[in-house]
Parts: sequence; structure tokens; C-alpha cells
Amino acid sequence: MKKLTVLFFNPRAGDGAAQKIAVEVKTRLVQRGETPYQFDSTTKAEAVKKLRETLAKKQIARIICIGGDGTLNVVATALIHARVQVPVGLIPAGTVNNFAKKWKIPLEAKKAIEVVLSGKQRLVDIGVCNETAIISSLVFGSLADISNDVKQKQKQKFGLGIYGLSAVKNLSKSRSYKALFFNDSFSLYAKVWVCLITTSNYIGGRQYLEKTYNGLHITMLNNMKISKLLNYGFFALTGNLRRSTTLTSFDIKKVIIRPEDGQTMVVRIDGDEGPMLPAKISWLHHFMKIYVK
Repeated sequence: MKKLTVLFFNPRAGDGAAQKIAVEVKTRLVQRGETPYQFDSTTKAEAVKKLRETLAKKQIARIICIGGDGTLNVVATALIHARVQVPVGLIPAGTVNNFAKKWKIPLEAKKAIEVVLSGKQRLVDIGVCNETAIISSLVFGSLADISNDVKQKQKQKFGLGIYGLSAVKNLSKSRSYKALFFNDSFSLYAKVWVCLITTSNYIGGRQYLEKTYNGLHITMLNNMKISKLLNYGFFALTGNLRRSTTLTSFDIKKVIIRPEDGQTMVVRIDGDEGPMLPAKISWLHHFMKIYVK
């Protein structure tokens, strides 16, 4: 049986741009003698289930994903569940497109399509949290709580500025969390205002660390003070975040994070609301095969 080239995107997201790009991708694939198959679903859980089942039957030759980090996360999560590896092509159509910017995938649809059709591939690292992929980042704490209050329609209407507006609005409600970080060889009890875990040295579409380290990168803001926020912002914008003396930073390949004092903590993964803590988080070295320039 001939394997499928799968197109995966959310046709209801945004202003229909992904659907328009899909038409162009289908045209190019048909010209090459391929018959693309479009996956559609109403929820993330349903999409992961359908992709996983098709992957498990070894019916997919490659997946072309149209969207941002959140859409790509669905594909990567299905790959983790199916325990298989197939090439993934990304046509950026998200709000931030952090993954695409990190790996120099063109943001213009026509150029990104050419990258996928060129056939050049490389292996990249991602993370996993309780069986959910981490393409770019996981965050929890007051910042994650603020982000979870931002709806998709607000992001589309106001862009990234909506997060800043929401942060100012909810600043007085912000509080720190107490959490335990541990694995087989270490443990750390921390008071956390915000904790950011990334798979690379890019976040929010820009470089925030000088270089990529060998593992997941954890950065924590332990206290909420205006002076610390200014410091955090300066080092983040200059890409020298780890020179800040007001943050706790370290690299790790696997960690369990458990909330203390019965607190409820919800994480945010790749821009979308994720599972509640406790969580088992691991680094997956060279897990996903992607098309690059």
C-alpha cells in the first residue's frame, strides 16, 4: 500500500490562512504525482488519537504541518505516542513561530513549501511532559496563569501585546508557588514566581540564551519585584539571560516537578494550556526529523 503524505492543520484557526496554504501545498504535491491526505479534527485529543493510529499502521510517509508551535506540538505528541519517526515539514502560520525561527525555516509559505519539497532533513531535540510533547517551551507560575486567561481570539486580534496587557491587569493577583524539582541524583526545593523550561536557546521567536546546551534549559524567577523583572527583561532581550544574578538557571535531561502545600499548578506548553503538576519532564535527543534549508 502506498504511504500517505499527510497535511495537518486547523482549518478553523485564524482567518483561514492555513486553509489557503493547504490548497497551494496540495497543488504542488499533485504536480509531483503524490496524493495528499488532509487530517481534520475538532479537538487536540482527537487529532493526536487519529494521527497516532495512522502512524502505528505505518501508513504515513511524511507529515506536512501548517501552523505554529501549538499545531506542531500535536504532531510531535502523536509521534511520541506511536513511538515512530517520520519526516515532518513545517509551513509556519502561527502567531510567534518560535520553532521555525530557531531552525531557520522560512516564514513565507512559498519558500517554506520549497524547503519541504527539497527533501533535506535533520534531527532535532524536543521535550516531553507527561506524554505531551514540548516543541519549544513549558512554563508555569503566575505567567502561565496569566497566559491561560488569554483566549485564541484575543491573540489573533491583538497579537503578542495581549500578554503584556493581561500581565499588568493581573499583577496584583500574582503569587509565588512552592515546588520540588528532583530526579535520581538531585533535589531542589524552590519558591517560584515563574519557571520557564525550553528545548533550545530560542523563546518567543528570539534568542534568549547565548548558545544551546546539552539538555532542557530551566530558568526560574524566584521573587516578584519590579527591579528583578527589569533585570530579567534586559538579559532576555540581549540573549545573555544566564548572566543575571536574580534568576536560578540550570540544564537537565529529566526532572520531576511536584507542587508543595497542596497548591494547584497548571503548565502551559507551546502557547497552549497543558496538564497539571506533578509532571515528569524529559529531554528527547534527536527525536524529531524535520525538513530544513
